[in-house]
This record gives sequence, structure tokens and C-alpha cells, in this order.
Amino acid sequence: MNVLTSLSLGVASLAPLAQAQNPQPYCTAGTSTSGCTPSINANLQPNTANSAGCVITTSGVEGQKQGIVFYGVDNSAFAPAPWGVGSTSFRCVKVPTRRMGSPLGSGGTAGLCDGSYVINWDAYQSANPTALGNPWLAGGKVFVQSWYRDPLAVKTSNLSNALELTLRNPPPTPCVTPVPGMVAIPAGTFMMGSDAPTGAPYFNGPKQKPAHPVTISYCFWIGETEVTQAQYSSLMGTNPSFFPGANHPVESVTWFDAQAYGAALTAQQAALGNVPAGYQYRLPTEAEWEYACRAGTTTEFHYGPSLACNQARFSYSFDLTPPASCQNPSGTVPVGSYAPNAWGLYDMHGNVLEWCLDYYAPYSAGAVTDPFVSAGLYRLHRGGGWFYESNLCRSAVRSSFTVPNNSSNGLGLRVVLAPILVP
Repeated sequence: MNVLTSLSLGVASLAPLAQAQNPQPYCTAGTSTSGCTPSINANLQPNTANSAGCVITTSGVEGQKQGIVFYGVDNSAFAPAPWGVGSTSFRCVKVPTRRMGSPLGSGGTAGLCDGSYVINWDAYQSANPTALGNPWLAGGKVFVQSWYRDPLAVKTSNLSNALELTLRNPPPTPCVTPVPGMVAIPAGTFMMGSDAPTGAPYFNGPKQKPAHPVTISYCFWIGETEVTQAQYSSLMGTNPSFFPGANHPVESVTWFDAQAYGAALTAQQAALGNVPAGYQYRLPTEAEWEYACRAGTTTEFHYGPSLACNQARFSYSFDLTPPASCQNPSGTVPVGSYAPNAWGLYDMHGNVLEWCLDYYAPYSAGAVTDPFVSAGLYRLHRGGGWFYESNLCRSAVRSSFTVPNNSSNGLGLRVVLAPILVP
């Protein structure tokens, strides 16, 4: 089986939208015969569900003047044109256009520049489901401008500058909204660590002891697969991997590289409205990782008490009788080449080690909620890799590097969309 997630397919096409964090004013406003130069802006980008709270305001309008706010959805191959011969205004929105409601009064005081037009974008679009551009798609553009009366001006009117808006998706709701390429993980409690014996086939060590109850108090999403080379290179513009393949896991990444990927993905997806408030794309804590890996199991592997050669990409099995090699040739395989765990996550055992957000610290025996170690000497990675033996690919096994800018061709990453944490 070979899985190429929809997230990996969409990264390249979505990248330009990372720059569209805020509404973008453009073009030149006309100056009224009373010396007023109106300016149009919006408090935030609209979303495809018309639920973002987007309000468009044209301020600095001459008081007591009627005006209209209008928009278009296609400014391709269009250059702003003078509103009329001798006018200081420019038409900045390509036809066809749509008025947003009836003419508005600017309020304020006649002769002063204290008037304004205010349009509730969400309310207008919700009340006009067949208006120009509606229904909206994420990434769609809207170009907005205001017209206002000015009896002594050319064409007895003037125009504001213009505003470019980019439609976003409504933010996902934790535990509810599907996120392409990610698996939603509910809050819950599990036994973290392992009290397995120190002898074959597990060779358990003190780092994994004692097994103890851990509660994850929040919902989060985790990557269905390890981050692929296609995903990484599309977003970061480079591919450090030793074993090339678009759908192979990216490897030879440092902890800092992995952090930078999460930050870039957060910026990209936030520009589309795909990141809930208080959440970010980042590396998982080791508690999040083990909780997701186990998927409700208490055995040494999410498959059960043993790991077979046809269940993961690893080097040597102590679960065979006699123990034997599991791979020829060496190296990674495409993500999703083996069966997933019960929660639909692939390659939680083997293929590449996966960086975690936090530092190593010894376990205590007591129950813990949302553990996260933010200081120490060793950055953790989990899951084992293509060059690891079966005992080192167990759900509970903890491995680490002293210096976080180390990397290897067996070390990659998997991201979560989870509450913001500062490592």
C-alpha cells in the first residue's frame, strides 16, 4: 500500500497565499473638492462561510455625502484607469462589479473629512447567496472600492482607493473538522512508557520506565504519514534527503529544520484560515506522539506484542526465531507502505525516526497531564527507523541527540496541528 496524502498534493499550489495574511489596499484614492482623500480597509480577510466577521470601512470621506461600495472578482490583465478627464480618481476594479446594497450616507459634518461607509461583508454575502462570486472558494480574490458624490468634481463624483481581499476557509474546529492529510486525535488517558523485561526480545531500558498514566486534555491532529520529500521541498525549497523519492519520508533534517517546517506550514495554512485560534503546526511532544502511536493499545507495538518484517521498515527482528534481518537493500520506503495503526497512522514503527518537540527527562511514577519538557540537554525522537532493530521501534522507546542540529539519513519528522507550545 502506498499513501500520498492530499496535504502533500496541495502544498505547492497553496504556498503563494502565505503572503496574503491581511487585506491589501492598492491603487490611488481621488481627492475631493473639499480636500478629503478617503481610504478603504478591512479588519480581516473574509472566509468562505461568511462567518469571519469581515467589516469593510471607507474612512476619510467628506461628511454628508452619499456613496456606494462595490466589488469585483477578477482584476486579471486590468490597469487602473482615470475616472474621467482631469479626475484625481482611478477606477481600480475590473467589471463586472456588484454594488453591496443601497447608497449609504457618510454621516459626519458637511465640508469636513469625518464621514465613512461601513459594510458588513458577512451579512451582505449571507443575505445574497447568488451575488457575484458567491459561493466562495478558498484562495479566491475580491477587489473592493467606494464611489461617492462630489458635485463639483469631474463626473460629479470621486472614488476611494481599492482593497484586495483573499478568501480563507473557516478555521477548523478541534475534534470536528477534517484536515486533509491529518488524523484527528481525541483527548484521553493512556499508559506511557514500558515495564517490559530487559532481556530479549524487547531489551527494555530505564529510559522507558516506569509505565505511568498520562492524560492529553485536548484534541489535536497528527500527520497521517511522515512528512514526505515532496511536501518538504514544496514548502522549504530544498530536499536534504539521502534516499531520494517524492513520496519517501524527508530525512537528514535537523531539529531546527523540523521546527522551521512547522512554522512555514503554520504561516501558509493560517493565510487560508486553516489554523484554529491557539493552535499551530509543530512537532509533537513525545506524549502526543506515543498516545497517537499506541492508538489505544498497551502492547509493545501498536500491532501487538511483536513486530513482523512485513509490518514496518526496520533492519533486524528479535521477534523472529531465530532473529534475522528484515531488509535488503537498506534505506527508506515510500510512506504508507505498511498497514496503519487503529487510528489510521502509517509508519509509527520504523522507516525514519521522528523528531519530537521536547527534551528528555526521566519519568516519574505518578499520573501526569499534558507533559512537556521545555529545558534539558537531549532533544527526543521516536519510532525507530529503517536501520533500527525491532526492540528500538517499540511504541515506548525514547531516543535522543545531545545537540539538536544533528541529523542523519534515518531522522525525519511528522507534524501535529495542536495547541501552541514554546520549546
